[in-house]
Amino acid sequence: MFIRIAKQKRGNKLYRHLQVAESFRDPAKGNAPRTRILAHLGTVEGLGEEQIEKLIAGLQRAIGATPASFSPELLSARDYGHIHAVGGAWDQLGLSSILDGAGIRGDASFDAAALVRMLVVNRICDPCSKLALLDWLESVCYEETGHPSYHHLLRAMDRLLLVKDVAEPLLAKKFMAGSEKLDLVFYDITSTYFEGDRSLVDDDLRRYGYSRDGRFDKRQVVIGLVMTREGIPLCHHIFPGNTVDKTTVAQVIADLKSRFALDRVIFVGDRGMLSDDNLDLLLGKGLGFIVAYPLRRNGFATEVIGGLSKRFDRKIDTEQFHEDVRAGMRFVVAYSPAIARDVKATRTERLGRADAWIKEVRRKLANPSGRGRTLTAQGTYDRIRDYLRDHHLLGYYQVELHNDKLSVTKNRQALVWEDTIDGMLMVGTTDMESRMEDIVLRYKELAEIERGWRSLKSTLLLRPVFHWTEKRILAHIFICVLALQLERWMRQRLRGICSVPHAVEILRRIKIGELTVWGKRTRIPTTMTGEQKELLKALGVRPITASRAK
Repeated sequence: MFIRIAKQKRGNKLYRHLQVAESFRDPAKGNAPRTRILAHLGTVEGLGEEQIEKLIAGLQRAIGATPASFSPELLSARDYGHIHAVGGAWDQLGLSSILDGAGIRGDASFDAAALVRMLVVNRICDPCSKLALLDWLESVCYEETGHPSYHHLLRAMDRLLLVKDVAEPLLAKKFMAGSEKLDLVFYDITSTYFEGDRSLVDDDLRRYGYSRDGRFDKRQVVIGLVMTREGIPLCHHIFPGNTVDKTTVAQVIADLKSRFALDRVIFVGDRGMLSDDNLDLLLGKGLGFIVAYPLRRNGFATEVIGGLSKRFDRKIDTEQFHEDVRAGMRFVVAYSPAIARDVKATRTERLGRADAWIKEVRRKLANPSGRGRTLTAQGTYDRIRDYLRDHHLLGYYQVELHNDKLSVTKNRQALVWEDTIDGMLMVGTTDMESRMEDIVLRYKELAEIERGWRSLKSTLLLRPVFHWTEKRILAHIFICVLALQLERWMRQRLRGICSVPHAVEILRRIKIGELTVWGKRTRIPTTMTGEQKELLKALGVRPITASRAK
Protein backbone atom coordinates (compact mmCIF):
# COMPACT_ATOMS: atom_id res chain seq x y z
CA MET A 1 0.00 0.00 0.00
CA PHE A 2 1.30 3.43 -0.91
CA ILE A 3 0.33 7.04 -1.60
CA ARG A 4 -0.07 7.76 -5.29
CA ILE A 5 -0.15 11.20 -6.90
CA ALA A 6 -2.18 11.15 -10.12
CA LYS A 7 -1.79 14.18 -12.37
CA GLN A 8 -4.64 15.55 -14.47
CA LYS A 9 -4.56 18.56 -16.78
CA ARG A 10 -7.68 20.65 -17.39
CA GLY A 11 -7.15 23.55 -19.73
CA ASN A 12 -4.07 25.39 -18.55
CA LYS A 13 -4.25 23.98 -15.00
CA LEU A 14 -2.57 20.86 -13.62
CA TYR A 15 -4.29 19.02 -10.75
CA ARG A 16 -2.54 16.52 -8.49
CA HIS A 17 -4.86 13.94 -6.89
CA LEU A 18 -3.80 12.13 -3.70
CA GLN A 19 -4.83 8.48 -3.76
CA VAL A 20 -4.29 5.46 -1.51
CA ALA A 21 -3.31 2.61 -3.82
CA GLU A 22 -2.01 -0.91 -3.66
CA SER A 23 -0.28 -3.28 -6.04
CA PHE A 24 -1.59 -6.80 -6.73
CA ARG A 25 -1.32 -9.58 -9.30
CA ASP A 26 -4.44 -10.23 -11.36
CA PRO A 27 -5.10 -14.00 -11.84
CA ALA A 28 -7.34 -13.20 -14.78
CA LYS A 29 -4.41 -11.56 -16.54
CA GLY A 30 -1.88 -14.31 -15.90
CA ASN A 31 -0.80 -12.84 -12.54
CA ALA A 32 0.34 -9.66 -14.26
CA PRO A 33 1.06 -6.77 -11.83
CA ARG A 34 -1.79 -4.29 -11.48
CA THR A 35 -2.59 -1.24 -9.32
CA ARG A 36 -5.97 -0.45 -7.78
CA ILE A 37 -7.18 2.65 -6.01
CA LEU A 38 -8.42 2.13 -2.46
CA ALA A 39 -9.35 5.73 -1.61
CA HIS A 40 -9.35 9.23 -3.12
CA LEU A 41 -8.09 11.86 -0.65
CA GLY A 42 -8.56 14.91 -2.84
CA THR A 43 -6.21 17.21 -4.70
CA VAL A 44 -2.99 18.53 -3.23
CA GLU A 45 -4.07 22.05 -4.12
CA GLY A 46 -7.54 21.56 -2.60
CA LEU A 47 -6.38 20.01 0.65
CA GLY A 48 -3.56 22.45 1.27
CA GLU A 49 -0.44 22.01 3.37
CA GLU A 50 -2.23 22.17 6.73
CA GLN A 51 -4.73 19.41 5.89
CA ILE A 52 -1.96 17.14 4.57
CA GLU A 53 -0.01 17.62 7.81
CA LYS A 54 -3.15 16.62 9.75
CA LEU A 55 -3.43 13.47 7.64
CA ILE A 56 0.20 12.64 8.44
CA ALA A 57 -0.40 13.23 12.16
CA GLY A 58 -3.46 10.96 12.06
CA LEU A 59 -1.49 8.18 10.43
CA GLN A 60 1.21 8.60 13.07
CA ARG A 61 -1.33 8.23 15.87
CA ALA A 62 -2.62 5.06 14.24
CA ILE A 63 0.75 3.39 14.86
CA GLY A 64 1.38 5.02 18.23
CA ALA A 65 3.99 7.49 16.98
CA THR A 66 4.19 11.17 17.81
CA PRO A 67 5.03 14.08 15.53
CA ALA A 68 8.31 14.54 17.38
CA SER A 69 9.38 10.97 16.65
CA PHE A 70 8.73 11.52 12.95
CA SER A 71 11.16 14.41 12.75
CA PRO A 72 14.59 12.97 11.73
CA GLU A 73 17.41 13.58 14.21
CA LEU A 74 21.08 13.22 13.20
CA LEU A 75 22.94 11.60 16.08
CA SER A 76 26.45 11.31 14.60
CA ALA A 77 28.42 11.30 11.34
CA ARG A 78 31.68 9.35 11.12
CA ASP A 79 34.29 8.55 8.48
CA TYR A 80 33.59 5.23 6.83
CA GLY A 81 34.41 4.95 3.11
CA HIS A 82 38.13 4.19 3.51
CA ILE A 83 37.44 1.73 6.35
CA HIS A 84 34.89 -0.06 4.16
CA ALA A 85 37.29 -0.24 1.20
CA VAL A 86 40.39 -1.52 3.03
CA GLY A 87 38.40 -3.87 5.26
CA GLY A 88 36.50 -5.09 2.19
CA ALA A 89 39.79 -5.86 0.41
CA TRP A 90 40.92 -7.85 3.47
CA ASP A 91 37.64 -9.79 3.52
CA GLN A 92 37.69 -10.39 -0.23
CA LEU A 93 41.07 -12.12 0.13
CA GLY A 94 39.82 -14.09 3.13
CA LEU A 95 42.86 -13.15 5.24
CA SER A 96 41.10 -13.66 8.57
CA SER A 97 40.29 -17.25 7.57
CA ILE A 98 43.92 -17.80 6.59
CA LEU A 99 45.13 -16.57 9.98
CA ASP A 100 42.55 -18.77 11.71
CA GLY A 101 43.76 -21.71 9.63
CA ALA A 102 47.30 -20.97 10.77
CA GLY A 103 46.11 -21.29 14.37
CA ILE A 104 46.02 -17.69 15.52
CA ARG A 105 42.91 -18.19 17.65
CA GLY A 106 44.28 -21.07 19.68
CA ASP A 107 42.55 -21.22 23.05
CA ALA A 108 41.91 -17.46 23.16
CA SER A 109 38.45 -16.27 24.16
CA PHE A 110 38.56 -13.38 21.64
CA ASP A 111 38.78 -13.24 17.84
CA ALA A 112 42.49 -12.56 17.32
CA ALA A 113 42.23 -12.53 13.49
CA ALA A 114 39.52 -9.85 13.63
CA LEU A 115 41.75 -7.67 15.82
CA VAL A 116 44.69 -8.12 13.44
CA ARG A 117 42.32 -7.01 10.66
CA MET A 118 41.55 -3.88 12.66
CA LEU A 119 45.27 -3.17 13.22
CA VAL A 120 46.02 -3.53 9.50
CA VAL A 121 43.05 -1.38 8.42
CA ASN A 122 44.17 1.32 10.84
CA ARG A 123 47.76 1.08 9.56
CA ILE A 124 46.62 1.80 5.98
CA CYS A 125 43.91 4.36 6.77
CA ASP A 126 45.20 6.33 9.78
CA PRO A 127 48.38 4.76 11.26
CA CYS A 128 48.82 5.42 14.97
CA SER A 129 49.86 3.72 18.19
CA LYS A 130 47.76 0.93 19.64
CA LEU A 131 46.56 3.18 22.46
CA ALA A 132 45.65 5.95 20.01
CA LEU A 133 43.74 3.37 17.95
CA LEU A 134 41.16 3.11 20.73
CA ASP A 135 40.47 6.84 20.38
CA TRP A 136 40.50 6.51 16.58
CA LEU A 137 37.62 4.04 16.81
CA GLU A 138 35.49 6.86 18.25
CA SER A 139 35.97 8.94 15.08
CA VAL A 140 35.22 6.26 12.47
CA CYS A 141 32.49 3.74 11.84
CA TYR A 142 34.11 0.35 12.47
CA GLU A 143 31.48 -2.27 13.28
CA GLU A 144 33.24 -5.60 12.72
CA THR A 145 34.71 -6.09 16.20
CA GLY A 146 33.23 -3.38 18.36
CA HIS A 147 35.62 -1.61 20.72
CA PRO A 148 38.32 -3.95 22.04
CA SER A 149 40.52 -3.36 25.05
CA TYR A 150 44.16 -2.40 24.75
CA HIS A 151 45.05 -5.67 26.45
CA HIS A 152 43.31 -7.68 23.73
CA LEU A 153 45.12 -5.77 20.96
CA LEU A 154 48.48 -6.70 22.47
CA ARG A 155 47.45 -10.33 22.94
CA ALA A 156 46.32 -10.47 19.29
CA MET A 157 49.80 -9.21 18.27
CA ASP A 158 51.41 -11.90 20.41
CA ARG A 159 49.31 -14.60 18.77
CA LEU A 160 50.10 -13.26 15.30
CA LEU A 161 53.81 -13.57 16.01
CA LEU A 162 53.36 -17.17 17.17
CA VAL A 163 51.92 -18.22 13.79
CA LYS A 164 54.36 -16.23 11.60
CA ASP A 165 56.21 -19.26 10.20
CA VAL A 166 52.97 -21.01 9.22
CA ALA A 167 51.00 -17.94 8.14
CA GLU A 168 53.51 -16.25 5.80
CA PRO A 169 53.49 -18.94 3.06
CA LEU A 170 49.67 -19.16 3.24
CA LEU A 171 49.29 -15.40 2.99
CA ALA A 172 51.80 -15.18 0.13
CA LYS A 173 49.92 -17.85 -1.82
CA LYS A 174 46.68 -15.90 -1.47
CA PHE A 175 48.23 -12.58 -2.50
CA MET A 176 49.85 -14.21 -5.54
CA ALA A 177 46.69 -16.02 -6.67
CA GLY A 178 46.20 -15.35 -10.37
CA SER A 179 49.72 -13.96 -10.79
CA GLU A 180 52.37 -15.36 -13.05
CA LYS A 181 54.58 -18.21 -11.87
CA LEU A 182 56.98 -17.24 -9.11
CA ASP A 183 60.28 -17.18 -11.02
CA LEU A 184 61.90 -14.10 -9.46
CA VAL A 185 62.39 -13.05 -5.87
CA PHE A 186 63.90 -9.72 -4.84
CA TYR A 187 65.73 -9.24 -1.57
CA ASP A 188 66.87 -6.11 0.19
CA ILE A 189 67.24 -4.85 3.75
CA THR A 190 66.60 -1.63 5.61
CA SER A 191 66.75 -0.51 9.22
CA THR A 192 64.44 1.25 11.62
CA TYR A 193 65.65 3.08 14.69
CA PHE A 194 64.26 3.60 18.20
CA GLU A 195 63.92 6.79 20.19
CA GLY A 196 64.84 5.35 23.59
CA ASP A 197 66.59 2.50 25.39
CA ARG A 198 63.78 1.28 27.60
CA SER A 199 63.62 -2.42 28.53
CA LEU A 200 67.01 -3.26 27.04
CA VAL A 201 68.13 -6.80 27.90
CA ASP A 202 71.15 -8.95 27.15
CA ASP A 203 71.40 -9.88 23.46
CA ASP A 204 68.72 -7.30 22.63
CA LEU A 205 67.88 -6.91 18.94
CA ARG A 206 68.18 -3.13 19.28
CA ARG A 207 71.82 -2.33 18.63
CA TYR A 208 73.95 0.38 17.07
CA GLY A 209 74.83 -0.26 13.45
CA TYR A 210 74.88 1.15 9.94
CA SER A 211 71.73 3.30 9.73
CA ARG A 212 70.03 3.70 6.36
CA ASP A 213 68.18 6.65 7.91
CA GLY A 214 71.39 8.43 8.87
CA ARG A 215 70.63 8.06 12.61
CA PHE A 216 73.83 6.46 13.82
CA ASP A 217 73.09 7.84 17.30
CA LYS A 218 70.06 5.56 17.66
CA ARG A 219 69.71 1.87 18.32
CA GLN A 220 68.02 -0.01 15.49
CA VAL A 221 66.91 -3.35 14.08
CA VAL A 222 67.58 -4.57 10.54
CA ILE A 223 64.66 -5.77 8.39
CA GLY A 224 65.10 -8.09 5.41
CA LEU A 225 62.23 -8.18 2.92
CA VAL A 226 61.64 -10.73 0.14
CA MET A 227 59.30 -9.55 -2.61
CA THR A 228 57.78 -10.83 -5.83
CA ARG A 229 58.26 -8.97 -9.11
CA GLU A 230 54.79 -7.42 -8.56
CA GLY A 231 56.12 -5.79 -5.39
CA ILE A 232 54.15 -7.98 -2.95
CA PRO A 233 56.16 -9.17 0.09
CA LEU A 234 56.58 -12.92 0.45
CA CYS A 235 58.13 -12.84 3.90
CA HIS A 236 60.33 -10.75 6.15
CA HIS A 237 63.15 -11.34 8.62
CA ILE A 238 64.34 -9.31 11.59
CA PHE A 239 68.02 -9.15 12.50
CA PRO A 240 70.00 -7.38 15.24
CA GLY A 241 70.79 -3.76 14.45
CA ASN A 242 74.50 -4.38 13.88
CA THR A 243 73.99 -7.13 11.26
CA VAL A 244 76.04 -6.80 8.06
CA ASP A 245 73.92 -6.96 4.88
CA LYS A 246 75.59 -9.91 3.19
CA THR A 247 75.46 -12.10 6.33
CA THR A 248 71.65 -12.20 6.17
CA VAL A 249 71.41 -13.91 2.79
CA ALA A 250 72.20 -17.47 3.91
CA GLN A 251 69.36 -17.50 6.44
CA VAL A 252 66.91 -16.03 3.92
CA ILE A 253 67.82 -18.58 1.24
CA ALA A 254 67.43 -21.48 3.66
CA ASP A 255 64.05 -20.13 4.75
CA LEU A 256 62.82 -19.72 1.16
CA LYS A 257 63.79 -23.28 0.31
CA SER A 258 62.19 -24.78 3.41
CA ARG A 259 58.92 -22.81 3.72
CA PHE A 260 58.11 -21.74 0.17
CA ALA A 261 59.19 -24.89 -1.72
CA LEU A 262 60.95 -22.89 -4.44
CA ASP A 263 62.30 -24.91 -7.33
CA ARG A 264 63.88 -22.93 -10.15
CA VAL A 265 63.82 -19.31 -9.13
CA ILE A 266 66.17 -16.38 -9.73
CA PHE A 267 67.35 -14.37 -6.72
CA VAL A 268 67.81 -10.66 -7.50
CA GLY A 269 69.92 -8.36 -5.35
CA ASP A 270 72.74 -5.84 -5.23
CA ARG A 271 76.41 -6.86 -5.39
CA GLY A 272 77.01 -5.59 -1.86
CA MET A 273 74.38 -8.07 -0.66
CA LEU A 274 75.36 -11.01 -2.87
CA SER A 275 79.00 -11.63 -2.00
CA ASP A 276 80.96 -14.38 -3.73
CA ASP A 277 80.16 -16.75 -0.85
CA ASN A 278 76.44 -15.97 -1.16
CA LEU A 279 76.51 -16.51 -4.92
CA ASP A 280 78.13 -19.92 -4.33
CA LEU A 281 75.44 -20.67 -1.76
CA LEU A 282 72.68 -19.81 -4.26
CA LEU A 283 74.23 -22.09 -6.85
CA GLY A 284 74.53 -24.86 -4.28
CA LYS A 285 70.83 -24.56 -3.47
CA GLY A 286 69.88 -24.80 -7.14
CA LEU A 287 68.85 -21.14 -7.35
CA GLY A 288 69.92 -18.72 -10.03
CA PHE A 289 70.70 -15.05 -9.53
CA ILE A 290 70.85 -11.65 -11.17
CA VAL A 291 73.25 -9.22 -9.53
CA ALA A 292 74.48 -5.75 -10.51
CA TYR A 293 78.19 -5.08 -10.42
CA PRO A 294 79.77 -1.79 -9.31
CA LEU A 295 81.50 -0.15 -12.26
CA ARG A 296 84.30 1.50 -10.27
CA ARG A 297 87.21 -0.28 -8.61
CA ASN A 298 85.92 -3.69 -9.70
CA GLY A 299 88.08 -6.13 -11.64
CA PHE A 300 85.22 -7.87 -13.46
CA ALA A 301 83.68 -4.56 -14.52
CA THR A 302 87.01 -3.27 -15.82
CA GLU A 303 87.60 -6.42 -17.89
CA VAL A 304 84.06 -6.83 -19.23
CA ILE A 305 83.36 -3.18 -20.05
CA GLY A 306 86.88 -2.70 -21.34
CA GLY A 307 86.25 -5.50 -23.82
CA LEU A 308 82.71 -4.46 -24.79
CA SER A 309 82.90 -0.64 -24.77
CA LYS A 310 84.00 -0.40 -28.42
CA ARG A 311 80.90 -2.32 -29.54
CA PHE A 312 78.57 0.46 -28.37
CA ASP A 313 77.76 3.02 -31.04
CA ARG A 314 77.44 6.27 -29.11
CA LYS A 315 76.12 8.07 -32.18
CA ILE A 316 72.88 6.04 -32.04
CA ASP A 317 70.29 7.47 -29.65
CA THR A 318 68.79 4.13 -28.61
CA GLU A 319 69.44 1.75 -25.72
CA GLN A 320 71.99 -0.92 -26.60
CA PHE A 321 72.98 -4.27 -25.05
CA HIS A 322 76.07 -6.46 -25.32
CA GLU A 323 77.22 -9.48 -23.35
CA ASP A 324 80.27 -11.49 -22.40
CA VAL A 325 80.48 -14.97 -20.89
CA ARG A 326 83.37 -15.71 -18.56
CA ALA A 327 84.04 -17.58 -15.33
CA GLY A 328 80.87 -19.61 -15.91
CA MET A 329 78.70 -16.48 -15.74
CA ARG A 330 76.93 -14.29 -18.24
CA PHE A 331 77.63 -10.56 -17.99
CA VAL A 332 75.17 -8.22 -19.70
CA VAL A 333 76.03 -4.54 -20.20
CA ALA A 334 73.28 -2.02 -21.06
CA TYR A 335 74.01 1.44 -22.41
CA SER A 336 71.49 4.33 -22.43
CA PRO A 337 72.56 7.45 -24.39
CA ALA A 338 69.95 9.60 -22.62
CA ILE A 339 71.21 8.60 -19.17
CA ALA A 340 74.81 9.05 -20.34
CA ARG A 341 74.11 12.64 -21.39
CA ASP A 342 72.40 13.48 -18.11
CA VAL A 343 75.16 11.92 -15.99
CA LYS A 344 77.92 13.66 -17.94
CA ALA A 345 76.15 17.03 -17.78
CA THR A 346 75.66 16.71 -14.01
CA ARG A 347 79.28 15.70 -13.43
CA THR A 348 80.56 18.57 -15.59
CA GLU A 349 78.48 21.06 -13.62
CA ARG A 350 79.69 19.69 -10.28
CA LEU A 351 83.31 19.73 -11.40
CA GLY A 352 82.91 23.29 -12.65
CA ARG A 353 81.67 24.45 -9.25
CA ALA A 354 84.49 22.57 -7.52
CA ASP A 355 87.12 24.10 -9.82
CA ALA A 356 85.83 27.61 -9.09
CA TRP A 357 85.81 26.96 -5.32
CA ILE A 358 89.33 25.49 -5.36
CA LYS A 359 90.61 28.39 -7.45
CA GLU A 360 89.25 30.91 -4.95
CA VAL A 361 90.74 29.06 -1.95
CA ARG A 362 94.16 28.85 -3.63
CA ARG A 363 93.97 32.57 -4.50
CA LYS A 364 93.43 33.40 -0.84
CA LEU A 365 96.42 31.23 0.07
CA ALA A 366 98.67 33.01 -2.43
CA ASN A 367 97.39 36.52 -1.70
CA PRO A 368 96.37 36.81 1.96
CA SER A 369 94.20 39.83 2.69
CA GLY A 370 95.65 40.44 6.15
CA ARG A 371 92.23 40.08 7.75
CA GLY A 372 91.25 37.11 9.84
CA ARG A 373 93.31 33.97 10.30
CA THR A 374 96.16 33.54 7.83
CA LEU A 375 95.74 30.51 5.56
CA THR A 376 98.48 27.88 5.58
CA ALA A 377 99.31 25.32 2.91
CA GLN A 378 98.35 22.47 5.29
CA GLY A 379 95.08 24.14 6.22
CA THR A 380 94.20 24.78 2.58
CA TYR A 381 95.07 21.19 1.71
CA ASP A 382 92.73 19.94 4.44
CA ARG A 383 89.92 22.30 3.35
CA ILE A 384 90.12 21.21 -0.28
CA ARG A 385 90.13 17.49 0.58
CA ASP A 386 87.22 17.93 2.99
CA TYR A 387 85.23 19.81 0.35
CA LEU A 388 85.87 17.19 -2.33
CA ARG A 389 85.10 14.36 0.09
CA ASP A 390 81.83 15.92 1.24
CA HIS A 391 80.76 16.50 -2.40
CA HIS A 392 81.80 12.98 -3.48
CA LEU A 393 84.40 14.34 -5.90
CA LEU A 394 87.64 13.23 -4.25
CA GLY A 395 88.23 10.45 -6.78
CA TYR A 396 88.32 12.96 -9.65
CA TYR A 397 91.22 15.00 -8.22
CA GLN A 398 94.77 14.45 -7.07
CA VAL A 399 95.49 16.73 -4.10
CA GLU A 400 99.10 16.64 -2.90
CA LEU A 401 101.21 18.61 -0.44
CA HIS A 402 105.04 18.50 -0.62
CA ASN A 403 107.26 20.92 1.32
CA ASP A 404 104.39 23.38 1.74
CA LYS A 405 103.75 23.24 -2.00
CA LEU A 406 100.07 22.53 -2.72
CA SER A 407 99.21 20.73 -5.95
CA VAL A 408 95.64 20.13 -7.20
CA THR A 409 95.21 18.36 -10.55
CA LYS A 410 92.46 16.38 -12.27
CA ASN A 411 92.65 12.58 -12.16
CA ARG A 412 92.56 12.08 -15.91
CA GLN A 413 92.47 8.29 -15.71
CA ALA A 414 89.41 8.37 -13.45
CA LEU A 415 87.64 10.92 -15.70
CA VAL A 416 88.31 8.85 -18.83
CA TRP A 417 86.79 5.81 -17.09
CA GLU A 418 83.77 7.90 -16.03
CA ASP A 419 83.24 8.93 -19.67
CA THR A 420 83.41 5.25 -20.62
CA ILE A 421 80.82 4.02 -18.10
CA ASP A 422 78.38 6.93 -18.37
CA GLY A 423 74.89 5.48 -18.97
CA MET A 424 76.03 1.88 -18.42
CA LEU A 425 74.68 -0.88 -16.19
CA MET A 426 76.38 -4.26 -15.82
CA VAL A 427 74.64 -7.31 -14.38
CA GLY A 428 75.90 -10.83 -13.90
CA THR A 429 73.54 -13.79 -14.08
CA THR A 430 73.29 -17.56 -14.29
CA ASP A 431 70.43 -17.20 -16.80
CA MET A 432 71.97 -18.22 -20.12
CA GLU A 433 68.74 -18.28 -22.14
CA SER A 434 66.75 -15.07 -21.62
CA ARG A 435 67.23 -12.05 -23.84
CA MET A 436 69.71 -9.43 -22.68
CA GLU A 437 66.90 -6.83 -22.48
CA ASP A 438 64.88 -9.10 -20.19
CA ILE A 439 67.84 -9.72 -17.89
CA VAL A 440 68.38 -5.98 -17.41
CA LEU A 441 64.65 -5.35 -16.98
CA ARG A 442 64.44 -8.01 -14.26
CA TYR A 443 67.21 -6.33 -12.32
CA LYS A 444 65.59 -2.91 -12.68
CA GLU A 445 62.44 -4.36 -11.13
CA LEU A 446 64.41 -4.41 -7.87
CA ALA A 447 63.39 -0.75 -7.62
CA GLU A 448 59.93 -2.00 -6.61
CA ILE A 449 61.31 -3.10 -3.25
CA GLU A 450 62.58 0.45 -2.70
CA ARG A 451 59.03 1.69 -3.21
CA GLY A 452 57.93 -0.83 -0.61
CA TRP A 453 60.43 0.55 1.91
CA ARG A 454 59.16 4.08 1.23
CA SER A 455 55.57 2.95 1.82
CA LEU A 456 56.54 1.22 5.07
CA LYS A 457 58.33 4.26 6.44
CA SER A 458 56.08 7.05 5.13
CA THR A 459 52.52 5.95 4.36
CA LEU A 460 52.29 3.03 6.81
CA LEU A 461 54.48 4.69 9.48
CA LEU A 462 56.64 1.76 10.51
CA ARG A 463 58.39 4.33 12.68
CA PRO A 464 58.15 5.47 15.42
CA VAL A 465 57.85 2.13 17.17
CA PHE A 466 55.92 2.55 20.42
CA HIS A 467 56.80 -0.91 21.78
CA TRP A 468 59.83 -1.81 23.88
CA THR A 469 59.76 -5.58 24.38
CA GLU A 470 61.28 -7.75 21.67
CA LYS A 471 58.17 -9.77 20.83
CA ARG A 472 56.00 -6.64 20.51
CA ILE A 473 58.60 -5.00 18.25
CA LEU A 474 58.59 -8.08 16.04
CA ALA A 475 54.77 -8.20 16.03
CA HIS A 476 54.51 -4.50 15.15
CA ILE A 477 56.80 -5.00 12.15
CA PHE A 478 54.71 -8.02 11.08
CA ILE A 479 51.56 -5.86 11.22
CA CYS A 480 53.26 -3.24 9.03
CA VAL A 481 54.38 -5.88 6.50
CA LEU A 482 50.84 -7.30 6.42
CA ALA A 483 49.59 -3.79 5.71
CA LEU A 484 52.18 -3.45 2.95
CA GLN A 485 51.02 -6.73 1.39
CA LEU A 486 47.41 -5.53 1.33
CA GLU A 487 48.40 -2.06 0.13
CA ARG A 488 50.44 -3.54 -2.75
CA TRP A 489 47.50 -5.78 -3.71
CA MET A 490 45.16 -2.78 -3.71
CA ARG A 491 47.74 -0.88 -5.78
CA GLN A 492 47.53 -3.54 -8.48
CA ARG A 493 43.73 -3.27 -8.57
CA LEU A 494 43.87 0.54 -8.76
CA ARG A 495 46.61 0.66 -11.40
CA GLY A 496 45.80 3.35 -13.94
CA ILE A 497 43.24 5.01 -11.64
CA CYS A 498 45.14 6.47 -8.67
CA SER A 499 47.50 5.56 -5.84
CA VAL A 500 46.28 3.79 -2.70
CA PRO A 501 46.88 6.81 -0.39
CA HIS A 502 44.94 9.04 -2.80
CA ALA A 503 42.11 6.50 -2.99
CA VAL A 504 41.98 6.36 0.81
CA GLU A 505 41.60 10.15 0.99
CA ILE A 506 38.84 10.16 -1.65
CA LEU A 507 36.91 7.35 0.05
CA ARG A 508 37.37 8.93 3.49
CA ARG A 509 34.84 11.56 2.43
CA ILE A 510 32.07 8.95 2.56
CA LYS A 511 30.48 9.35 5.97
CA ILE A 512 27.98 7.20 7.81
CA GLY A 513 25.30 9.25 9.50
CA GLU A 514 23.34 7.68 12.36
CA LEU A 515 19.85 9.18 12.72
CA THR A 516 16.44 8.43 14.13
CA VAL A 517 13.38 8.32 11.86
CA TRP A 518 9.96 7.34 13.24
CA GLY A 519 11.71 6.55 16.51
CA LYS A 520 14.01 3.99 14.90
CA ARG A 521 17.79 4.35 14.57
CA THR A 522 19.20 4.01 11.04
CA ARG A 523 22.63 4.36 9.47
CA ILE A 524 22.73 6.11 6.09
CA PRO A 525 25.84 6.82 3.99
CA THR A 526 26.42 10.13 2.28
CA THR A 527 25.74 10.09 -1.45
CA MET A 528 28.73 8.64 -3.28
CA THR A 529 30.32 10.37 -6.24
CA GLY A 530 31.05 8.60 -9.50
CA GLU A 531 34.74 8.56 -8.61
CA GLN A 532 34.10 6.88 -5.28
CA LYS A 533 31.90 4.24 -6.93
CA GLU A 534 34.63 3.56 -9.50
CA LEU A 535 37.24 3.03 -6.77
CA LEU A 536 35.08 0.55 -4.85
CA LYS A 537 34.28 -1.31 -8.07
CA ALA A 538 37.97 -1.51 -9.01
CA LEU A 539 38.76 -3.00 -5.60
CA GLY A 540 35.90 -5.48 -5.91
CA VAL A 541 34.30 -4.18 -2.72
CA ARG A 542 30.52 -4.15 -2.34
CA PRO A 543 28.68 -0.79 -2.48
CA ILE A 544 27.84 1.01 0.75
CA THR A 545 24.14 0.84 1.68
CA ALA A 546 21.95 2.01 4.55
CA SER A 547 21.47 -0.31 7.51
CA ARG A 548 19.47 -0.55 10.72
CA ALA A 549 21.56 0.56 13.70
CA LYS A 550 22.24 -2.06 16.32
